[in-house]
Amino acid sequence: MSKETYDLSDLDAILAEFRGETAETSEETTERRSALRESLETYSAESEPLEEPAAEQLPVEATVRFEPARAPLPRPVPQEEEPVEAGAEKPKRGLRLPRREKADKPPKEKQADKPPKAAKPVKPPKEYRKRRIPGFFRALLSLIFFALSLAVVCLAVFDTKLRLSDKLDVYVNNAASDAFGDLAYIRKIYTLQESATVAPAPDPNGFGMTYDPADITALIQKASILLDGQKMTFDPSADFVPDEPIRYYLDDTIFVVAWKEYIEQRCCTFAEVKVAHGSQLRRKLAEDSYSSSVQLYASDMASASNAVVAMNGDFYAFRDLGITAYQRKLYRNNPAQVDSCFFTASGDMLFSRAGELMGEGEAERFIQDNDIVFAVAFGPVLVDNGELQYCPAYPIGEINTEYSRSCIAMTGDLHYLLMTINHTPDARPRATINELARIIYSKNVRKAYTLDGGQTAEIIMMGGPINHVDFGEERAVSDIIYFATAIPEEVRS
Repeated sequence: MSKETYDLSDLDAILAEFRGETAETSEETTERRSALRESLETYSAESEPLEEPAAEQLPVEATVRFEPARAPLPRPVPQEEEPVEAGAEKPKRGLRLPRREKADKPPKEKQADKPPKAAKPVKPPKEYRKRRIPGFFRALLSLIFFALSLAVVCLAVFDTKLRLSDKLDVYVNNAASDAFGDLAYIRKIYTLQESATVAPAPDPNGFGMTYDPADITALIQKASILLDGQKMTFDPSADFVPDEPIRYYLDDTIFVVAWKEYIEQRCCTFAEVKVAHGSQLRRKLAEDSYSSSVQLYASDMASASNAVVAMNGDFYAFRDLGITAYQRKLYRNNPAQVDSCFFTASGDMLFSRAGELMGEGEAERFIQDNDIVFAVAFGPVLVDNGELQYCPAYPIGEINTEYSRSCIAMTGDLHYLLMTINHTPDARPRATINELARIIYSKNVRKAYTLDGGQTAEIIMMGGPINHVDFGEERAVSDIIYFATAIPEEVRS
């Protein structure tokens, strides 16, 4: 079909030929043509005329002729539009259909006013009960929290010289004790700062005296948790000195029993001590400084430091032999002639024999490697690893002459036995060094070491010496060894 063979004005005739029909000649057909022509003219008038060369109008024929297909004509190249002056209205292209005006919606009828809703009855406020987290989960949460903040808290609370492992053990133990509360009993661990020169004051209600050994037996049962399975040296069947009271002290961190008994006709004064932590075994110097020119009575220093029980030390200011250390610092290193005794942070006793630790820096390395807090120098060693030591000669102490003697021993972990053998008003004999060693060994001790003797040998408890001091009065000394409670006064109150 060719453009030259038809015209849009005879559209119905064309369509009829495609359908195989004849062109309509009726009046109805003529009217439709006129209406179609008017519509086309109306739309053509509103649209922009195409810029194509006017085609020559051919006469409209009643039939449509089919011609062979032609190649598609090339698309007309769009021409550049003429510039539009500023302010001029831009010509509009294409057909524009008239806009359909929206019909106004009828106004909505107002709904009848609804009756107001009836007010709901006011509910009484709900009572909330405090939900209690089960004890196990409280403990777990507490331990997690404490584990995260452990390092910071430990450094702030405890003495920086205590080993980190000890601080962690103590803190975790006490955290668990607080977390479990009444669900399970976990005994708290209290410690003392090494640098502190005054310990917490003991509980006055913890002291007592009795003349009946059975009372001490009942007290031992009460202290079973602190003893932790260890046996007491105290023997209710001992040959006690008549009319001499048995003194005692007990709290959660320290248990002390002091008594006098006859052994081999000698008057022996004992003080058995069990503590909960090694920091409760302490040393005090006169004026709390090494090489002080001031000397004090042992009972005065014991009172000033709040000692539960104390005994004389090595009287270091009276001689310059052996190894002396205080608060982890080495002050004297002259080990050639005498044995020295070292006390560790864990409460153990270590010995060095005369002639040992002679090399340069050896004593300092020994103190550092073994966590030594303080050391005393008198001697000799009486018992070592449960074996009795025999001493034929010694440069100090007049060991083969009967003198009043004093010594400190260990029977188990954190378990100690203090002993003196003194002159008495009834002229009982005193002891040589080897006799002292034999008597203390009979008490099944693991270690024992000699301290200064003579008028210096004394055990102090409840305000003064409990043994008979030579010449009936104390001698001023330079130092003491003592045991203290670790329970803070504010906790006890």
